[in-house]
Amino acid sequence: MKTLSRALATLGIATTLALAAPSAAAVASSVDDFSYDSLAADYWLVRAVDGTSVLYTTETIVARFPEFDQNKGIIRWIPKSDSGIAHDTRVVNVTGGGGEPIPWWTEQDDDWIYVLTGDDSYVRGAQTYVISYAMSDVVLRYDDTAADEFYWDVVGADHAQPFAAVSGRIHVAGDAADGLMAGRASCYRGKVGSTDRCALAGPEPDALWPADVAAWALSVSGRVAADGAVVFTATDDAVGANEGVTVAIGFAQRTFAAPTPPPPPPYPWWEWIAPGLALIAGFGGLIFLLTMKAFLRRNPDASPVIVQYTPPVDESPTLSAGVLGVPARALAAHVVDLAVRDKVEITASGDREDADDFSVVLRDDTGLEHDDRRIVTTLYGKDAAPGDRVDLGVFARKPPVRAVTYVRRIDAATVERGYRSERPAWIGTVRGALQFGGLVVAVILLFFTTDLPSVLSDLGTLGTWINVLAIVSAFVSFIVLPFIGLPQTTLTVAGGRHKTYLEGIREYLQLAEEDRLRAAQSPRTADLVSGGRRPFSDQPNSPGADVVNLYERLLPYAVLFGIEREWIEVIRAVQPVAPPPSRLALFDSMTSDSLSNASSSIGHLAVTPVSSGSSSSSSSSSFSSSWSSSGGSSGGGSSGGGGGGGGFGGR
Repeated sequence: MKTLSRALATLGIATTLALAAPSAAAVASSVDDFSYDSLAADYWLVRAVDGTSVLYTTETIVARFPEFDQNKGIIRWIPKSDSGIAHDTRVVNVTGGGGEPIPWWTEQDDDWIYVLTGDDSYVRGAQTYVISYAMSDVVLRYDDTAADEFYWDVVGADHAQPFAAVSGRIHVAGDAADGLMAGRASCYRGKVGSTDRCALAGPEPDALWPADVAAWALSVSGRVAADGAVVFTATDDAVGANEGVTVAIGFAQRTFAAPTPPPPPPYPWWEWIAPGLALIAGFGGLIFLLTMKAFLRRNPDASPVIVQYTPPVDESPTLSAGVLGVPARALAAHVVDLAVRDKVEITASGDREDADDFSVVLRDDTGLEHDDRRIVTTLYGKDAAPGDRVDLGVFARKPPVRAVTYVRRIDAATVERGYRSERPAWIGTVRGALQFGGLVVAVILLFFTTDLPSVLSDLGTLGTWINVLAIVSAFVSFIVLPFIGLPQTTLTVAGGRHKTYLEGIREYLQLAEEDRLRAAQSPRTADLVSGGRRPFSDQPNSPGADVVNLYERLLPYAVLFGIEREWIEVIRAVQPVAPPPSRLALFDSMTSDSLSNASSSIGHLAVTPVSSGSSSSSSSSSFSSSWSSSGGSSGGGSSGGGGGGGGFGGR
């Protein structure tokens, strides 16, 4: 059912995966290296006024973290739909074990709602989290069991941690309990597909419902749901990693206004057109995606590239990184820009080879533009003040959430400012149709076609080869096409004009010295050179200072283009005097790749999934939810076969 190989994609969520720091006691290898003492889930199942099923869930999760700094909390992901039926999932509250408030927030994608707990501080030992959420349409009608079923995963099969004990109590409201079918309740445990049984007691008379749950039930059903309510209790011990616990409870049909899971899409393709569809899906899909990739990366501005030797006006290095599609270099480029403008200073110690040898000190926070302020906040926090210092090595190894969020927001910010637009949705639709359509055709050709289609058999040997190519093409569509990356956004006309300007800067950076000076119209006399944003170091009137000033102002863009080493050598060649300490440290941090590596490591975290520890059988594909057209209350179900479940991980 639910083997979750989420490419959790990633932006604000992935920030929680910063590597745990070594301690004197131990070295953490993963934020998923811990266990759960217990999971106790209570499900209150109620029939709404319109007859649909609604569910209120409270999960009490006891996590046991190691006794050193590794984890800051947990991540709980809850499905938004199952078997093609939307649940309207809504998280109500998250507290500690005693009801005390704890830091938490949610994020979501098309398939999951992610509940993240904690802040930037580490937690150790046993920690209790109580998560409450509400869902709808959780009872489905299955034709094979002739019943309405609450077929539910108490624990899904997507968690890298074991559970010492799991229990699930299903509280059925009184009016719904009248529809229970005798002997139609089952519990399954183990890996996905396992039919091993677990203990399930009930139905038994239920106790008084908690006040908040009773109020919720009254609001959705219009009656006191606890009157005549019964409870089922499922229990299991020693639930291993990626193992699940699933319950199935049967009701007489029409107890609920229950939807029926739609069947898998039919494939009414005539045998003779299958090879053509296979060739279109694979080789045609490959051509389509490569064409779309080139189209999405194109520059819509057809203007010729003109050599530029000054930074763009009112367009920061961060915005330029978004336009160029290199967000991982944005932080390094913008820090260099601030250093060149004497807003920050890079200091050095040691052998100047590693990021740990460098610190970034805030010197002046006046006159900062919006993107400048974002960088300062990213480095030093919202209360930044002159004199604040950040160690580059520590910052790269344990970046705060705000740093990874900054990188992840670059593309979205570029879209918001009109320099990029979202990729057309139809491209993804066509891609998905090619991938899965190709797989279906491949299966048909391999397993359901005993003879060559007549249209190919008439071609003799050529027809045989076409059939082989068709099968290969069909599998290519499913195996190869998912690995062809497409840009999420594409340049607008405004973004294209800015990219053309940046390409002009690249041209200038790559010119020979003689051509460079000619292009700048003699830096000693050009106003745009001598009118730079800052005087050159401490000697603004030194011979050649204007040349160095011009060259340094372009240094952030050399970082964006990945040619900072070469450009620093150019700057050093035209230095009239020995560089001051502030510039020497800046140059050393860049030629040692320390600043670039720090920026890149944060950029890497920005595209890392939320939690590394899901199923051990991960693959490149992802499935949004479980899909089952068969029930489990009559004994024919399996672990992981129901709805709900989701996954658990650490942060």
